Amino acid sequence: MSYKMKIFSCFVIGLLLIMVLAAYSQERVLAEVEISETAGIDREDEFVEIDFQSSVKAFEKYKDNLVARESISGQRTYCQVIYCEKASTDSIVSFSVVFPISVKANSSQRFTIQQSSIPEKFLSDLKLSGSGIDLIIENKFYRADLSRSTDSEAKSHASGQLRELLLKLGFNQLLFRTENRMHWAPNFQRTDAEYYQTIAGWDNPADYRLYSGPYLVQTVRSDSAPEHPEIYLTASYNFFAGKPFFIFVSLMEVVRDIELKLLRNDEMTMDSMFTNIAFQRPDGRIEDYSFSERYPFLEKQPIENETLWLCFYHKDRKYGFGSIRLKYDNTDRFGNISPTFLPHTKISDGAEGGKYWNRRLINDHPLFVPAGSRYLEKNAYLVFAVDESDPCAEIRYWAERLRQPLLVKTIKYFE
Repeated sequence: MSYKMKIFSCFVIGLLLIMVLAAYSQERVLAEVEISETAGIDREDEFVEIDFQSSVKAFEKYKDNLVARESISGQRTYCQVIYCEKASTDSIVSFSVVFPISVKANSSQRFTIQQSSIPEKFLSDLKLSGSGIDLIIENKFYRADLSRSTDSEAKSHASGQLRELLLKLGFNQLLFRTENRMHWAPNFQRTDAEYYQTIAGWDNPADYRLYSGPYLVQTVRSDSAPEHPEIYLTASYNFFAGKPFFIFVSLMEVVRDIELKLLRNDEMTMDSMFTNIAFQRPDGRIEDYSFSERYPFLEKQPIENETLWLCFYHKDRKYGFGSIRLKYDNTDRFGNISPTFLPHTKISDGAEGGKYWNRRLINDHPLFVPAGSRYLEKNAYLVFAVDESDPCAEIRYWAERLRQPLLVKTIKYFE
């Protein structure tokens, strides 16, 4: 290479470097946050969600290209934006960002949440298909079908509730209930009604929002409960990239006085596909029974509503499905406890060998429920492979992490 060519090459490289530095210098910084691990567990690619507010004008500039920049290494991680809500004045927007982080036990990392002048890429196994409320979401662990079906009247409603779940992991086992949607709660029954009703009876709920991106697909639905206008329901599914679980959050708000004889949540109904029930009581004890032997044990001591997790699994085929209870709050709008009657978690036998679990809040007894009562739940539903020597190892692993999330603290806002 000639001397002139070397000079020209150096000039071009220098110019490009100046342009890159200039671009970085113009990147808008939203906030500095600190993320801490306090449970003594190494975390790998754990998703965190952080809430922010911003002027609408600024948000429109950086909403499509936010990153979390690690303060020491400078490593940048793409942030997915969800929950975009504008104030009535249209001047302020509230939103959340989601991104994955790996952090060692009992340590902290600081990040700046900022605009990126260079598009960041993230390869995701999360797929979304369908339209409107009839969606199918899948990753490498499962395929969740929220669409309606003509197989039965109970499955025909446009409710957006989980109808069936394909467990991958090399099993390709379809979890379903022949006559109903698989996810059958919340459900409720007034004292003068002959039959109970369920969230799966919704037809195109009045408020429906969908957020999708490489990390998370989230659906949010709100409306009056089917045939129970005294109850206002809000329900949210959260499906994650690269994770063997999805999270469901539900809130039942009583807006007018009502008398109920049944109120249930966290209910999964399935045909005969499992051999065992296992769960961890609030005191830490883990119990594991075959379905046929469970009766005397659970009659003597029913499963508590505060049980940390429970699961069904197949001892021979080595697959499992369970619920990790993340939040259970029956506080009413005045700070008191909303009415319940004999609350417990019930394991039931359905027709033709079907099995289901549900969390009973009002158990077959007439009860006055005043306006202002509220019932909130947050549960993670996990698919897993069963270890023959320790069948519940996988659900314990995830329960330990999901029940002790990373702590997020905002250190500084820059606008």
